[in-house]
Amino acid sequence: MNENGAFNTLVIRNKWDKSIFIGDRGFESLNSFVYVMKASKKFLVRVKDINSNGILSSLPKQDCDEFDIDYQFIATTKQTNEVKAHKEIYKFMSTTSKFDHFENDNPYYPIDMRIVRIKTGKDKYECIITNLDKDGFSTEDIKKLYKMRWGIETSFRELKYGVGLNGFHAKNRESIKQEIYAKLLFYNFSERIVRKMKPGLSKKERKYAYAINSTRAFHNIRIYLKKLKGGQKPPDIETIIANDIEPIRPGRSDHRKVRKQSPVYFIYRLQ
Repeated sequence: MNENGAFNTLVIRNKWDKSIFIGDRGFESLNSFVYVMKASKKFLVRVKDINSNGILSSLPKQDCDEFDIDYQFIATTKQTNEVKAHKEIYKFMSTTSKFDHFENDNPYYPIDMRIVRIKTGKDKYECIITNLDKDGFSTEDIKKLYKMRWGIETSFRELKYGVGLNGFHAKNRESIKQEIYAKLLFYNFSERIVRKMKPGLSKKERKYAYAINSTRAFHNIRIYLKKLKGGQKPPDIETIIANDIEPIRPGRSDHRKVRKQSPVYFIYRLQ
């Protein structure tokens, strides 16, 4: 229920000396950034753009659209005239803002971070906050590092919608955990089959590059396993998956279709 709180716990428990925590806009939190810096670890998180109401809303005006700068400011709970007059220096933390790092009743906490703004398309930009130093990580390195998390993002999408992890048949805790692990095992099994077949898709000359339809692949593998379990002769699963491919058309996007789920009532517990 509290992703940022879970992230902070993960940072505290982490024992690896060389760690870089990479996250999307859901993890835009000064509180979490300071937790990482206190643990002597590194982070790289995409945040809201400078024209929004996020952390960078008070960033001083830059001379260019794309930039890679160091940004020093002071987080504070005070609303003095000095704070109000210099919003480029102070970041006001309201009573609803979670920040665990003020010490000895000192309402000021200095923070030093690096801001990288990247152009991704016509009038489209992405902003990244990090504490990786410029000497070791160039702007291009920052782009590559953030891009590395895309595989995890697509995996969660396939787990939620392709495999069906966004909904459960079970109602008690242990059964739900069992269902989660079963779907994770099924996903890993299916991915091994699909990844083995991906190199073969590039052999034919086509107008577009083609990719396997993952959702259809999961469905067909599920049927394959059911027939195998039932003692029936299973179909040639690789041939079936290879026929369920679709072209990759650059520049196309589709609005996310989100279905509302009805609540699960607990009347079944009544005897």
